[in-house]
Amino acid sequence: MASHVINSSDRDTADVAPVPPIPVFDRVHGPVTRFLLRRTLLYLAAFWVVGLALAALDLSDGLTAFGLGLLVPGGGFLYTGNIILAGIALVAFPLALGIWWLIGIVPLTPAVWLGAAILAGAGVGGATETQDWARWGVPVILVAAIVLTVAYLQVRFRIQSARGRRFNAQIAAEQPVLPVAAPAPTVREASEEDLKTLRYVMDLGLQPADSWDGFFFVRPEQFREGAVRYQLNFVSYTAAMYQYTCAPAFTGYAAEAQRNMIDKMLQKPVWSYWSLENLWGNLRWNPDPIIDDNVMYSGYLGLMLGMYETMTGDRRYHEPGCLELRWNDSTVYRHDADTITAALVDNFSRARLGQFPCEPNWIYPMCNTFGINSLLVYDRLEGTNHAEPVVAQVRESYDNGDFCEPDGRLTSARSEYFGFRHPMVGNLGDAITTYFLNPIVPEIGRRTWWLMGKNHLGAEGKGPKHRSWNRTDPGNYGINTDRFVRASLAANAREYGDEFHAQQMEQSLAHRIVEKDGARRYKRLSVWGNLWLALARFSREDGFRGFVQDGIPDAWRRGPVLADAAYPDVLVAKAVSDGTRLDLVLRPGNGPVRTTLAIERLTPGHAYTVTGALSTELTADAEGRALVEIALNERLELSITRAAD
Repeated sequence: MASHVINSSDRDTADVAPVPPIPVFDRVHGPVTRFLLRRTLLYLAAFWVVGLALAALDLSDGLTAFGLGLLVPGGGFLYTGNIILAGIALVAFPLALGIWWLIGIVPLTPAVWLGAAILAGAGVGGATETQDWARWGVPVILVAAIVLTVAYLQVRFRIQSARGRRFNAQIAAEQPVLPVAAPAPTVREASEEDLKTLRYVMDLGLQPADSWDGFFFVRPEQFREGAVRYQLNFVSYTAAMYQYTCAPAFTGYAAEAQRNMIDKMLQKPVWSYWSLENLWGNLRWNPDPIIDDNVMYSGYLGLMLGMYETMTGDRRYHEPGCLELRWNDSTVYRHDADTITAALVDNFSRARLGQFPCEPNWIYPMCNTFGINSLLVYDRLEGTNHAEPVVAQVRESYDNGDFCEPDGRLTSARSEYFGFRHPMVGNLGDAITTYFLNPIVPEIGRRTWWLMGKNHLGAEGKGPKHRSWNRTDPGNYGINTDRFVRASLAANAREYGDEFHAQQMEQSLAHRIVEKDGARRYKRLSVWGNLWLALARFSREDGFRGFVQDGIPDAWRRGPVLADAAYPDVLVAKAVSDGTRLDLVLRPGNGPVRTTLAIERLTPGHAYTVTGALSTELTADAEGRALVEIALNERLELSITRAAD
């Protein structure tokens, strides 16, 4: 079975638009990328000219070795006759590139290259005789490397272009479409399986501020995808999506979990990594993780704040300086929802490539989706228009080839300084990006999901195909596993209306389910991977898109809410209001219990009739609050209806 495609017959044609074809690029790189690459090549050319001149002028053995070292990392050691040091330099150079990619140490790569040249020129490790063949051999190696690189880029471009033409022919034949607008939100009852997953999320989210039980938190490694901040983000996002799809009229412990995650994001061990990255990557000392080119913190946190405010109406995070990032006793960086938004706007406005970096120099579209969604939610809540120009420039960066490959694949990462892209490919980067791309450029998101079906899901729907970088779990650095990919594909499938593959991905991991104290998780899958599966549980077609773009209906916003219920004694399977009436479906979490619920946003002083509780009526106090006592033995339906005047 092929990947699910929305056909025009599935919806009224007035509600859909065609999925756009893949842009046709006549050059290997997009316009800004070409500028950056040309500038980089000019720098390298100047570097090489100096090296060739020093080697050709034969001023001294030391200067000749130094010049040859400028041509190729370790080239100077070839001239001095030390093959071992030449090999070490040749291996150290790609290792430095890898470290640069991993944690953003920008000066490391040129330092390794230049350092090897200086050491060779100084005669370190030199043999008794110089090797004259290196005078021509090293330049030949350089020319061969340039020719092979250009040839590789051209061959890759032609292969990808041919694949893009083939995909465009399939798009024309299949005529997939995308919804013009996200469907109106609906509320469903969470199943018992859903509630077991919810308990896993809540058990993470409701623990004390100084407790990290169940999280993958390796101090001080907070630089890459295994950083605990991503787990905090996804606990918060999942709790908000649970409210949106199942319990919009419930704040209680779902809102508390989100506040707890925001509080944990402010703890120094979570964000202090940036002091080092900013220093060794941007050559600036400023530990504040919000201000400088750090979308992997500011964007993700901003979205947490916006999703929380959307579902609760609580504006506490607009209080000036309410988010305190304490570096030491004398230095505190104070932020709030407004300063975070201002920082995002500023960084996007300065982004030459339309998107801005995570690690210094490396621009990841996947991380930028969180920053843009943060702006979209903020604009909806505040009536501003910060996101529109950003969305336009991001769309352009995909359409012109700066962040889109000729076969339609999204570019995983690109160097802000030098223009070249990171070689990472495969469904891991696609899956993380595509879910959060839907509210921003839904036409590109829908096309990318269609391509993911062609690239990854397989003709018979037997699971994701394996390409490079797929068999890793970034949440705990596990290798030889595709379980994280399956989890993220499940969430994508549900967001894009592909219920078949959503269930298939979930079922492919079902044999790894473990339950403890009523909470369900998947063993041998990272916390982040488990949270992707939880997000999939509480997603629906265009659910995240609708959340970001439209928020919640007025009736949900102004109607009565279940403000407090004991956790885990009371599991809220459904909570919805039509503006005056509150309907709940509750299940016991720890066996039969007699407990009290707190209700808010009632009409002050007004009488209400109650069904399903131990009393049949209540009267709201002067602040619109009331308590309701229940006996919860099994599934319980409870309604609170305003009595007639």
